Amino acid sequence: MPSRSVHLLFDDYLKERGILYEDSYGDSVHDRMDRDLQIHGHWNHRYEDYYHDPKGIREWISGWAHLGYQETLTDYVRIAYGHLVLDEIESRGEWYDVNNLLQRAYRSYVARGFHRKFYRNL
Repeated sequence: MPSRSVHLLFDDYLKERGILYEDSYGDSVHDRMDRDLQIHGHWNHRYEDYYHDPKGIREWISGWAHLGYQETLTDYVRIAYGHLVLDEIESRGEWYDVNNLLQRAYRSYVARGFHRKFYRNL
């Protein structure tokens, strides 16, 4: 699993490409994504944690709906998907330095259409 600083670098990478709004702050999203790390274990948390899947992500971000604007909540959704992609690529060892990891994660992120995800209050 990449360090928090690498996750925040990826957030910046997405901001530079216009996918996230400039003023979004993803630390609280990363906190939630890693919350059950100790419970499920280092390698299993992304498989065992309900909030590491699209339905779970929507559910916990919906709990924040009263706190933010549509754009902010959309950023949270996109940050959560970025967190998942970065964890997945890092766990497979398909990179050799941080820049390469960010580039690979970005290509996977866009290929999956995550850059077009929006928060919708259902």
